[in-house]
Amino acid sequence: MLLLGVDAGGSTTVAALADEQGEVLALAQAGRGNFQGPGLEAARAEVQRSIELAAAQAGVGTKQITSAYFGMAGADRPRDFELVRELLTPIVPPQALWGFENDALLGLWAGTRTGVGVAAICGTGTNVVGVNAQGKKVQVGGMGTIFGDYAGGRYIGELALARSQRSVEGRGEPTVLYERLCQHYQVRELLDLVDWLYAGRDLQLAELAPLVVEAAAEGDAVAWEILFEVGEELAVSALAATRQLFEPGAAVDVVAMGSVFQKARHPLLFSAFAQRLLDSEYEIQAQLLRTEPVVGALLAAARQAGLEVTAEFAHRVEESLKDYLPKKE
Repeated sequence: MLLLGVDAGGSTTVAALADEQGEVLALAQAGRGNFQGPGLEAARAEVQRSIELAAAQAGVGTKQITSAYFGMAGADRPRDFELVRELLTPIVPPQALWGFENDALLGLWAGTRTGVGVAAICGTGTNVVGVNAQGKKVQVGGMGTIFGDYAGGRYIGELALARSQRSVEGRGEPTVLYERLCQHYQVRELLDLVDWLYAGRDLQLAELAPLVVEAAAEGDAVAWEILFEVGEELAVSALAATRQLFEPGAAVDVVAMGSVFQKARHPLLFSAFAQRLLDSEYEIQAQLLRTEPVVGALLAAARQAGLEVTAEFAHRVEESLKDYLPKKE
């Protein structure tokens, strides 16, 4: 039996293969798997490439895949689910059982085992999804800044640009971010980026998030304020989902995930998020996802295939996956 798990996000797509014992056999990465923006064809090509790379790494053919599960960024509205099904149908091996869900649920499955609770993503974008014991699912956000999402790497980058410019004009506090953003873009001043926008160039705002985290770690007040605001905003979204699913006073697991949360070298973002949750009317256990979201996809593929996903099975998936991850410094 061969299990396939895929985490298709706003920047990268990760595919993993495992056997029926939970032993990971391959881990591969391709480009953006979210169809929102690049379109179905471009996203499909990246998801397919991730699968083919994983299969080649494991030395197997895709026709050997028994069960496949996909966590898909962009699977937000009912219409999106139709489009994601259209995206995946041509590339899923015809013999395989398969399914998909919003990518936020991968973290909930990987982080809680029961799949009950709330997952908050702060990656390239942001999204919050919760599920209660009765199976009711609620999503909050995921549609971008224009629809009220004030978190995610792109938004952090937007704030960094705005507050850096305000700072140099005397409308805000001093910050090291102005100089670092100029260095990042290799421009003399940030207003030179106006020419980029007129030319239709993408500023890749999410790439600025690590610079903000680094500056906050060094004590920069503006960077610190940005991360604190975003952490609190993520908690507001998580509580909005919680209140639609659980009674006041209930014990609720909340999992924080996504590249900005998980790769941050400074605890402020998660600390602000967790503290706001602790101050609520719920008994919330907030945790930072300590494994990769694709683990949740592999566990879902295993359940779909009829395997019993025990704590031992899940632990084996997590531990064997580590052999394929870059070594931490």
